[in-house]
Amino acid sequence: MKTHLFLILLIAISFSAIGQNRQKLRKVKFKGNRAITDSKLEESLSLKAVTRIGEKFSDKEADRFTMPLYEDNLEIIRYVYEKEGYLDVEFNDPKIKITRNNNVKLTYNIVEGKPIVLNKISYTIDSVKYEEFLTRKIRRKIRLQSELKVGQRFRDEWFYADQSFINEEYNNMGYAYAKVKHKLKVDTLKKEAELNWLIETNKLCYFGPIVIEGNERVPEKKVVRQLRFETGDTWSKYDIDESQKQIYNLGMFRVASIKTLLSEEKPDTLPTLVVLKEAPRWTSRFGVGYGREDDFRVFADIQYLGFITRTGRVNLYGKHSGLEPYNFQLKFTQPAVIFPFNSALINPFVMRQHEPAYSIDRYGVNLTFLQHFSERFNTSVNFYLEDVNSDSTLVGDAAALLENSGSDMDHYSKSGVSLGFVFFNGEPRLDPVTGYSLAVNVKRNGTMINESIPFYRSLIEYKKYVGIKPGVTMALKGKVGVATMINNDDLVPIEERFYAGGSYSVRGWGRSQLGPKDDEGQPTGGNSLLEGSIENRYLIAPKIVFAVFCDVGNVWQESFYYRFNDLHYAAGISLRVKTPIGPVGIDLARPIFDHEKSWQLHFNIGNPF
Repeated sequence: MKTHLFLILLIAISFSAIGQNRQKLRKVKFKGNRAITDSKLEESLSLKAVTRIGEKFSDKEADRFTMPLYEDNLEIIRYVYEKEGYLDVEFNDPKIKITRNNNVKLTYNIVEGKPIVLNKISYTIDSVKYEEFLTRKIRRKIRLQSELKVGQRFRDEWFYADQSFINEEYNNMGYAYAKVKHKLKVDTLKKEAELNWLIETNKLCYFGPIVIEGNERVPEKKVVRQLRFETGDTWSKYDIDESQKQIYNLGMFRVASIKTLLSEEKPDTLPTLVVLKEAPRWTSRFGVGYGREDDFRVFADIQYLGFITRTGRVNLYGKHSGLEPYNFQLKFTQPAVIFPFNSALINPFVMRQHEPAYSIDRYGVNLTFLQHFSERFNTSVNFYLEDVNSDSTLVGDAAALLENSGSDMDHYSKSGVSLGFVFFNGEPRLDPVTGYSLAVNVKRNGTMINESIPFYRSLIEYKKYVGIKPGVTMALKGKVGVATMINNDDLVPIEERFYAGGSYSVRGWGRSQLGPKDDEGQPTGGNSLLEGSIENRYLIAPKIVFAVFCDVGNVWQESFYYRFNDLHYAAGISLRVKTPIGPVGIDLARPIFDHEKSWQLHFNIGNPF
């Protein structure tokens, strides 16, 4: 009876579609899918659902619903499940709801069945036993890093990833002509599979003559130092890829391509060609803008390549804004000082900072060593020496320290070292929808000159990005900071204190307006900081993002003083436009659970976090 009613419904829908041809698919749902998410299934469909609002704010249009299209998409879903290891997926009658406005809401009823599970993975290498051919270390690496595991279901994506991974491992061991094939046995009754990787290594290869082309200003020996191989070494694809990255690290080339000349004759000595294209010697960048916090801003950056050492570069940078009336910096960078992936920077500077809490003039020099471990992980060590002229009064023992040393309390020196590292694996880089970042910075002041005020300052920031479904991302941020004078419990210098509130902080408050204030209502900052944010970002049009967020945080005067019952909250909305340099938009927020009720408007270039 149920089947007859369903057939009558399908006939009615078909005739209605022929007569009106106006039934648009507004919503698609899935029932019974446990192994594959709704978003992945919906993304694979050729039959697309779009709401009325979505049609108005984007160039997308909802598809017309017809039964042939529905049947075609059943086969698409079946194919998606087969790639995930489910060979017996079935479909019950769908739920089709037609609204008064002739719109269609469709629910697919899926019966997944049991997946194919791998019960054995073996390797045959040139007819030699796997254990005899490879060391225990390499066997362990392949076992641990392979996606397919015994006892888990078979997935096409994992299969192809493992095939590529195994092939690359043999390339890295010197087998440039290696081929990885397979033999797969599937028992559809037991829902089990056996996989045997068939690996043909061919011959062991070596690097032959190395030819470098395209370097005119950069000496060839500077390029050779960045290569991880030399003539006669065992050939390795990994060494080629890393050498290419190390050449780019010099910052002197627009193009750096390393090619191994393979041939059908399969010689074991492979000539290598390094093709380079040098970047222009002079480059410049200029920009103007406006922000809610820094008002009108303008900057210029002029770079010259090949300064002094033939691979050194020098930058002259200048900026003006409401927060930095002037900021002039000269930066000399020497890449590959000790290791191929590190750099040394000498950076004299002079600037004026005009913050809500203080105005200071600073001049000094930084000596920084940067170590680039990978595209995701970087570290830095910075030695600094600077003088500060401040219009703000130092308090307590910090002032007494300078007074006893004969120094002017409005003028003091700082010197010390700061250590930092950043790990970031978010993708895409400018507007991540997945991944996380962790940044840590620790500063110790008062290590070089006696007049320096001795203190410690540390800041840790964690960000997490979760793609909920296509076009929807949840972003989270947590930040904790602490500063402390070494010999007492007073506040550190005013420019080293923590402040909260503003575009990249708790957005319900203006810049630095959340936290301790003096009798005149001016922010004084503190030695302890705690902040957090959660933000949901919705792609409502191809280039437009709508966001809803909640921020929380506060600053306390004492060091290591955090009170969860003394946190302040803010909530708001945001509208951003995606651009090649990242999102540009407006955030509107106000405090909640707080006596302060004023709205704050922030203009941002880039996401707040």
